[in-house]
Amino acid sequence: MGLWSAYFIAKLMLYAEGYIDFSPWLNLAFAVFTALPPKNARQRFAKNLLAVPLGIVLLYYDSFLPPITRAFSQAQNLRSFTLPFLWELLGRFISWKVVAGLAAMLIVYGLARRKLRLSTFVFMAIVVVMVVPHGWPLQPANVVQVAAADAATSAPRQVDARNMRPEALDALLAQFYAKEQMRQVRFARAAQNEIPYDILVLHVCSLSWDDLRAVKREHDPLFSRFDIVLSDFGSAASYSGPAAIRLLRGNCGQTAHRQLYDTAGRECLMIDGLQNAGFEPHWLMNHDGHFGNFLSDVRDRGAVAVAPEDNRGAQVAQQSYDGTPIYSDYSTLSRWWAKREMNPAARVALYYNTISLHDGNRVVAAARADSSYDARIAQFSTDIGRFLDDLQRSGRRVIVVLIAEHGAALRGDRRQIPGLREIPTPAIAHVPVGIVLVNATRSAQSTQERIEVPTSYIAVNELLSRFIADNPFTKPSLSLATYTQGLPPTDFVAENDGTTVVQFGRQYMMRSPDGAWASLEASSGQ
Repeated sequence: MGLWSAYFIAKLMLYAEGYIDFSPWLNLAFAVFTALPPKNARQRFAKNLLAVPLGIVLLYYDSFLPPITRAFSQAQNLRSFTLPFLWELLGRFISWKVVAGLAAMLIVYGLARRKLRLSTFVFMAIVVVMVVPHGWPLQPANVVQVAAADAATSAPRQVDARNMRPEALDALLAQFYAKEQMRQVRFARAAQNEIPYDILVLHVCSLSWDDLRAVKREHDPLFSRFDIVLSDFGSAASYSGPAAIRLLRGNCGQTAHRQLYDTAGRECLMIDGLQNAGFEPHWLMNHDGHFGNFLSDVRDRGAVAVAPEDNRGAQVAQQSYDGTPIYSDYSTLSRWWAKREMNPAARVALYYNTISLHDGNRVVAAARADSSYDARIAQFSTDIGRFLDDLQRSGRRVIVVLIAEHGAALRGDRRQIPGLREIPTPAIAHVPVGIVLVNATRSAQSTQERIEVPTSYIAVNELLSRFIADNPFTKPSLSLATYTQGLPPTDFVAENDGTTVVQFGRQYMMRSPDGAWASLEASSGQ
């Protein structure tokens, strides 16, 4: 086996630390191949010529990087990145802790190979990975509460999610989607003789509870301004397009990722439902929407029938990761609001999308401008706060819904470098949602309502449905509890193309594109 034993020892070490996966049968087959003795120099050259690319492919396969087909599909997007951003991304792949560990391993390997037959230890370790349940190292089983499979009883039963067969976990996931298909929210027609109000939905890219904790802003003053906060909201996605589709189809229960690209029924469409309820639809962004086909996702799959409004007169605040302009949130929204105040429509519904917090953005300002996430979220908080002040001063009644698409993955983890969101972990898909009723009459005892149960998009639309059916701006003293009580809960299930993360009790399980299930480290993501 020669130097290839160092390859396997390094992989086993990374696997033991949780940085990569390890496919025992594929690695065993490759180890047998590398251990075959060549008869002459020509065979040795041919063997290594074949082994090197196979070893690279196997290492990529065992890594937590996106499937190679997806990586190729994103090549066009990578070509549009600026060189500084590409260089920054490359630097994130380097972990000095891992580099130091591998260097120490190579030193030990160089000393040990003189007296020990290390290939024997490699084969023994691979066999251990095969026979030890759930791989190596051993971890204590997590007993979690999972709803009973028998629909006649609602009593939970205790199961060990890590010891369940993949077929059983697949069945539980299928049950989740089957129940979600039965759920739907309908918007009643707003009464024409009641006080009118607008609904503004602010969809924010790259903002999660974990990101807020990473920059020590989980208690940002902006969130104290909301009347209702959904603190355990699952975005069900970690990329902008799918998140937008899920929000804009949020009148129905959660669907599997692959169904997002099928035609949705009109009963599921949020903006269409608001229009039928009497709200004039509007669509605004602080970017041009070209990246990742975001425009077509909103227009075609989210069924927003109006064209996005021209934002080019707003102040340019940042430069995107591909060099295109990003406009100031306050400038973009305030310009739109000035037009809305001249609009005779009694009620409008706005879908606004912002990428001010997206990875790789650079602030456009004087030399050495601070483009850090911390600085940009501080500016974002200020911008939205100023806009809320403008709404209040206008005297108009407005329901503002701030909802994040997904997190920025600021901290990353052992499976993903910072910024990579291929695995929709709770740190990425647990996002803040806040709702404020601007210029509503509140009682002196009014406090912020925090919804602590797991929720998703259907809960937001259920709230809007209740507001439309029972106008909160007609109340002499608003009681939010009458609107928030009994909101539909949604278990945490988040998906990307091929990768699914499901919460069972306090345990998170990941299903990889090949259908295999693995345990993720427990994390609340809140």
